[in-house]
Amino acid sequence: MNRSFFIGFALAGVLIACGWLVCRKMFSNEELASKVEWSIVQAVEFRHRDKPGDKIEVVKMDDYSLAGIPVPDARKEIWIMLNPLKPPYYKQLPQGNYVLSEDELKNILASGDVTSTVASCLESHVQSH
Repeated sequence: MNRSFFIGFALAGVLIACGWLVCRKMFSNEELASKVEWSIVQAVEFRHRDKPGDKIEVVKMDDYSLAGIPVPDARKEIWIMLNPLKPPYYKQLPQGNYVLSEDELKNILASGDVTSTVASCLESHVQSH
């Protein structure tokens, strides 16, 4: 009886360790963790795709803020998540280049939660006059 108890206890320990490793691998995957944020960016971009504005627009969805930056030559908006919590810490759809004025950057930064990574990326797109 002691031997079967020991084998059962050892087997349970191995199963628990394997389960922990599998869960850790599944839930620590950065790509999997950021899928919710990417889906929010996609949803906002899709909702505004047919009616791009001519000025910067900041919208909130769930606990996230996103900025829509018009790109005049392409007649679209580029959407940037201002406060991502999961890597990559800069999420933009669609891909492409954009230009900001200093006033536009100030307005985006004043809108609320902007992470330091996103702020640095936005600053790199400021066109000096």
